[in-house]
Amino acid sequence: MPTDDTGDRTDPLMSNLRGLGCDYAPDVPRLEQASTRIVLAVGEESGGPDDGELAGRAAHAVAAALGQDPVVFPGGHNGFLGGEYGQMGKPDEFAATLREVLSSAE
Repeated sequence: MPTDDTGDRTDPLMSNLRGLGCDYAPDVPRLEQASTRIVLAVGEESGGPDDGELAGRAAHAVAAALGQDPVVFPGGHNGFLGGEYGQMGKPDEFAATLREVLSSAE
């Protein structure tokens, strides 16, 4: 945030921390009736259902509501990055997990 931050949180970079992003509640019965497989995923660095980051807690909560555990991907939300944008995830481990999820059948 800029040094002249007023705290009003209208900055576009903060838009995910206000409004529908925090208030949204999925329609679980409708998700349960989906004709496709739903896989909830969370980065290992995002923490658990009670002590993690907001997005991680949400993934755990929706997975639990659907009667499943989320797939835990190596790294955080940037787990697929290999340093090309200044952030280093765990791209090889991430890719292996992604391949496993995509090839698994329920």
